[in-house]
Formats: sequence, structure tokens, C-alpha cells
Amino acid sequence: MFVQRLVTGPYQTNCYLLGDEETQSAWIVDPGNDSDLIISEIERFKVTPVALLFTHTHWDHITAAGALAARYPGLEVLVSEEDAPLLGLGGYEKIRQLCFDRRFLALYDEELKRLPEPTGFLVDNQVLEDSKLTVIKTPGHTKGGLCFYHEAGQFVLTGDTLFAGSIGRTDLGGGSMTDLLASCRRLLALDGQTQVLPGHGPTSTIEEQRSNPYLI
Repeated sequence: MFVQRLVTGPYQTNCYLLGDEETQSAWIVDPGNDSDLIISEIERFKVTPVALLFTHTHWDHITAAGALAARYPGLEVLVSEEDAPLLGLGGYEKIRQLCFDRRFLALYDEELKRLPEPTGFLVDNQVLEDSKLTVIKTPGHTKGGLCFYHEAGQFVLTGDTLFAGSIGRTDLGGGSMTDLLASCRRLLALDGQTQVLPGHGPTSTIEEQRSNPYLI
């Protein structure tokens, strides 16, 4: 499996395009913004996306979802049940209540109105048979935060739970520092060589995260 990081939108959100060279299938994790960029990379790699996967549903991780769902009919939209309310028809109004960034809302108002409905809910320890990703429930940044672990590829997609040398914020709706620290420590149990691919910023490894000042 290949992993292509795409830095999108005003918050520099890391969207990840995961692709299987044999099946030519692809999975899009956290399509924050810039749908044209994401589509151009899909076409460059000559893959067919089968699912959108969300680590969580804050606005900077979901805004391109509507355009992608329209471009690729039949695309699965997979998220935790707790974070699902920010998607679909009801998601737009909830985001407008939660989002403190009025400029972002003004810039991406039309995109946020097009958010797709979830097609399925992801649960802890679920293995996605096509992509071989294991779902790890990691609440704290949001109530329904998820990470996606690929054991054979030795990487974990951590969204806004765990960053290089830092951790996610907990002051937005549904955040909990107690839960976030417990979630991060659960991730530290993974193999030390596992690459940490976060929702913002550079990569690190689980071994490097064991000296993360927030987790010592």
C-alpha cells in the first residue's frame, strides 16, 4: 500500500490518500479542503477511491467530502457514530455553531452545505478488510475520535489525537484531556517503529512519541 500526504486548506490539514497497487483501490482519510488537489492525485495514481474515512469531523477535516462524494458515486463515508452528527444535512448547522473561525465558514459555506451522510459507523478494533486498516477508538479531541493502524505498513493515522511532540486540543465540543491522554498512551503500545501520520504537521514514530513531553 502507498500513502500520499496532501496538505490542504488554511489549517494545513493532512489528508491522506492510501492506495493498493494490486487492486488499484484507494481510501481517502480526512479530506479537509482542496478537492481539486485530491482528485488530481487520485487521477495521477490511477486509482479508484472506495471510501472516505474520518478520524473526526471537525470542519478542517471534512470540507472536501461533499465534492468527492459527488465526483465518485458509491463512495462509502465511514466515521464513528459519536462524530457522525457533523456530517450530512444536519452537519452544516452544527458546524456553524461549533466553528469559531467565521472566515473559514464564509470561504467554505457552499462546500459545507454539501457534506455527505455517513454510510456506516466504525467501531473500536474493527478491521477494514479491503484496506487492512484497524480502527482504534481514541476519544479526547472529540468524543468519537478514531485512529487507523496498518500493521503491515507500520503506520498509524492519528488525526488530531497525537502530533509530533504534541497532542490535540480538548477545548472544543466533546473534548476531554483525561480521555485524550488515555488514548495517546494506548497508541504508545504500538510497535516503536510505527510511523505516526498526524492530522497536521510532520510525521514521527511511536518510539519518538514515548518522549513526548505531554505524555511523560
